[in-house]
Amino acid sequence: MKRERETVHQRGRLVYQLEETPPMGRRLLYAMQFVIIFIGSIVLVPMLAADDLGWGPEQVTFLLQCAIFTGGIATFVQAKGLGPVGARLPILLGTTFVVITPLVAITTEYGYDAFLGAVIAGGVVYVLLAWFGFRFLRKLFSSTVSGTLVISIALTLAPSCADMMAGGSNPVGGGYNGWQNWVLAVITMGICLVGHCFGKGFLKTTSLFFGLATGYILALVMGVIPFDKVEEAAWISLPRPFTYGVSFHLQPILIMVVIYLVTAVEFIGDTTATAMVCEDRLPTQRELRGGILCDALSSVLSGVFNFAPNISYSDGVGIIGSTRVASRTVMMTSGVLITLAGLVPKFSALLYTMPAPVLGGACLFLTGIMLMAGIEVVLTQPLTLRNSVIIGTSLAVGIGFGFSGVLEQVPVLVRTLFSGIPGTALTGVFLNLVLPSNH
Repeated sequence: MKRERETVHQRGRLVYQLEETPPMGRRLLYAMQFVIIFIGSIVLVPMLAADDLGWGPEQVTFLLQCAIFTGGIATFVQAKGLGPVGARLPILLGTTFVVITPLVAITTEYGYDAFLGAVIAGGVVYVLLAWFGFRFLRKLFSSTVSGTLVISIALTLAPSCADMMAGGSNPVGGGYNGWQNWVLAVITMGICLVGHCFGKGFLKTTSLFFGLATGYILALVMGVIPFDKVEEAAWISLPRPFTYGVSFHLQPILIMVVIYLVTAVEFIGDTTATAMVCEDRLPTQRELRGGILCDALSSVLSGVFNFAPNISYSDGVGIIGSTRVASRTVMMTSGVLITLAGLVPKFSALLYTMPAPVLGGACLFLTGIMLMAGIEVVLTQPLTLRNSVIIGTSLAVGIGFGFSGVLEQVPVLVRTLFSGIPGTALTGVFLNLVLPSNH
C-alpha cells in the first residue's frame, strides 16, 4: 500500500492523498465544491416527484430538508467509517433519480407512508444482502447491464424534464409553454452545456450548479420568484422522523428491493472509480462491503426521516480527479456542512423557489450526460450478438412498457417492476443469466 501511494505521489497526480488533511482554510474550500455538487443534484429529485404527485411547497421544502440532512450524515459516515460500516473513501452520497418511478407508482397506489415503509424494509433486506450476499451482488450485473440501466434512467427522465422546461405544474409568467419558461430553460441548459464543454477542472464539474445559478438569477431579474415561503420558514429545526407515518406492504417492499439491487451496481462502479483515482487500485472487499453497508443503513435512516434511499454521486469522483484532492477529511467536512444545511429550513425553502423551467433545463442537460455515460459503459464490452440482445431487449421492455400505458390495469408490483428502470434491470439481469456466453 505504501509503495502504491508513493507511486501516485511521484506522478504528481494528487495534491492531498487519502489519509492527508489539508489546512482548515483549504479544507473548507475543497469541501464546498462537493457541497455545491450535492445541492445541484439533490434539489432535482423531490421537485420532479412533486410535479407528478402534486406535493405543495411545505411538503417539498420539508422533504428537501430531510434529504439534505440524511445525505450529509451518510457522506460523513462513508468517509469516516464506523466499525464495519463505511468504505473510508471520499464518496459523496445523496438521493438517486432511480427512485422517482417507484416513488410515484407506490405513493399513487398505496400512499406515501407505504413508500417509506418499503424504503425501510427494503433497506433492511439490502443490509442483509450486503453482509451475507456480497459476492452475489457483484456477479448479478455485468457492465453491459449496468450501462443499459444508466441509459434507461436518462430516457425515463427526459420527458419529465422537457415538461418542466415548458413550466410543468408551476409555470412562470404567461402560463404553461409561455415564452418566459422557454427563455429560462434554454439559457439554463445553454450555460450547463458551455460549462461542461469548454470549462476546465472545477468549472467543468460544477457546470450543472452554475447553470442552475444563472437561471435562478435571471428569474430574479424577471421578478417571477415568490419568497413568501422562505420568509415563513424557520431558521433552525431538526427534521422530524416518521412525519408522514409508515406502513408495510409486500408489493412495495419487493419493488424497493429490486431498486436497491440497481443502486448497488451504481455504487460498486463509483467506489471502483474512486479507488482508482485516489490510489491507482481496485477497491478491497472490505471497502466495497463497508461502503454498501453504509449505503444500505443510510437509506434506512433516510426512510425514517421521510424520504428516499441514498446512493453515490458520480460527479464526486469527477471533483477528485479535477482537483487532485483525495483526502477523506475533506469529504468528512463536506458531510458536516451538508448536515448543518439540513438543519436550516430557510435554506430548503430557498431551494424550493427554483423555477420549474430552470430545473427542467438543467435536468435535460443532465439526462443527456447520463445517456452518453451509459453508452460509454456499454461500449467497454464488445457488441456481440449476446450483448446486443441484452441491451436492445432490456431497453425495449423497460421503455416500451413504461411509456405505452399497457400495464395500467395490472397490479402495481407487475406494473412497476416491468416498466422503466426496474423493467430494464430485471430483463437485463435475466438475459445476462440465461443467454450462453459464447454468442
